[in-house]
Amino acid sequence: MKMTSDDPALTAFILGELSENEAAEANRALKDDENLLEEKETLTALTELLSDILGAESHSLGEERIAEIHRAGNLPDSNVLVLEHRRRSRRQSFLAVGGVAAVVFAGFLALSQFDGGQPNVVVDGNDGRVVGKGTPAGVSESLSGELELVSGDGMVIPLGLSKADPSFVERALLAKGELPEPEKFRIADWVNLSVVEFEPLISMRELEAYAECGACPWDSTKSLWMIRLCSVNGRMISPVAKVVFDPEFVTSAHLVGGGDTGGGGAFKSEGFDSSQIFLYELETKTEGDQLGGFSITTNQGESGYLPILSPQQIKESPTVGFRVAVVLGGFARWAGSDTREKETLLRLAREARELLAREEVTDTSCRYALDVILQSEETLDR
Repeated sequence: MKMTSDDPALTAFILGELSENEAAEANRALKDDENLLEEKETLTALTELLSDILGAESHSLGEERIAEIHRAGNLPDSNVLVLEHRRRSRRQSFLAVGGVAAVVFAGFLALSQFDGGQPNVVVDGNDGRVVGKGTPAGVSESLSGELELVSGDGMVIPLGLSKADPSFVERALLAKGELPEPEKFRIADWVNLSVVEFEPLISMRELEAYAECGACPWDSTKSLWMIRLCSVNGRMISPVAKVVFDPEFVTSAHLVGGGDTGGGGAFKSEGFDSSQIFLYELETKTEGDQLGGFSITTNQGESGYLPILSPQQIKESPTVGFRVAVVLGGFARWAGSDTREKETLLRLAREARELLAREEVTDTSCRYALDVILQSEETLDR
């Protein structure tokens, strides 16, 4: 048997998975190759490390759980979750595998004990802290919803928004073949998953900002305004961001995923160290050119301003980032409704599939969220 350090047979030999004849051939190959023998000792040490982490107890999903998962549907498309893989030797992977072993084990136990009716736990994208459960229709009462257009000082944008964890949807699809309850979806947190590279319209030392206005797919009488903020170099920042809409041109403005209460300058924003993405649903008058303005001030005293233009003034097609935010927000909005019309899901899945093929969509969490839409469509269509 000719064996190399990257040969799967080497791992199988160490784990005792080879036949008696194959094991004998592997032993002969090891005697003739010092490098191979050294690699074998390294992998043996790794198996001992994993054994110490996982313990001697045997853990299994059980035959019933395995059968249930197989009946429920498919796992995510590997083309969606796997970006670019570079070949690495087992020596290079040694510390990485050992480091994540405990995490993998914890995830295995969670899967083995998971109940498809488990409430949605929303996880902050930065430190994994639990920030709460969804409220009816996917809104969060802690977020200001309807904006008071008469406020000349502007309304504070509620920074510190968390990111949704789409895995609760995947688990429900696998376990029961159906979506979680509507109240488990937080629309604003799904919008905040739409991380796509953008050309900033405001550039400061600690943050970049971009805004865009476009059509609203779920209400043709309204338009959507998106604001994207990104911390430069992942630093924790606490800027003050405000938005003002001109009541002469804007009849109503509502934060998609926000509660029913109005928002004002008294809201205390929190800090963030990644990105913050919001969608506002606007009811506008066709004759308006500039609907309002967005302003932001950092702790260092830097400030920036962006006009909010009417969709009628925008000639370009919507950017990929805008489309992703609308699709993810639209999916959470659809899933948070009582009707869950099939045609809407089919449209969202078509859009998600097209966006996954775009080279701009590289963020793993964003791609996973889009793939969950495809999983939902495939599972519910059976």
